[in-house]
Amino acid sequence: MRAAIEIELGKIKGLKLQYAGRASNLFWLGFGEMVQIIRRGQTEETAEYALHIQCSWRITLENKIVIASRDFYSPNSKWDDLNEDFDWDIQGNNRFDERIKSFFNDNEQLIVEEIEADDIGGFSAILSNGYKLETFPDSSEDDEDSEHWRFFNPKEKSPHFVVSGEGIERV
Repeated sequence: MRAAIEIELGKIKGLKLQYAGRASNLFWLGFGEMVQIIRRGQTEETAEYALHIQCSWRITLENKIVIASRDFYSPNSKWDDLNEDFDWDIQGNNRFDERIKSFFNDNEQLIVEEIEADDIGGFSAILSNGYKLETFPDSSEDDEDSEHWRFFNPKEKSPHFVVSGEGIERV
């Protein structure tokens, strides 16, 4: 598994991290050149490669966690617990939304320098400026719904490289 992940994710070595965000608790990132694609009859601009992470992850700088997957479920710094009910899934409400924006404001040019994988589906992407993106599958589920992460090229419409509790699959 390690070798297959390093080969597949090796496609982003030397490429720029263009953007990151979330859809509910799915963390998505875009790498490489910006390209035009047609989706549902509309032209959209997207990064050359997409990475969707649904397991635990973190971005670190030296010995500090900058942003991590549990930040989805914590309120942002402006939340007033006396006057508001916290709903983590509303865009802008949680710590992740706040920190990912700040992260990109502070780091306009992050390049993937290295990919290191493990034998159970986790990997680290070593980024420029001392940052590191680490993913670590955190579930023992091994059925068709146990997806940890997927990697794909939206323009080529090639099969997605999917890592789940069942192993690696191309779908």
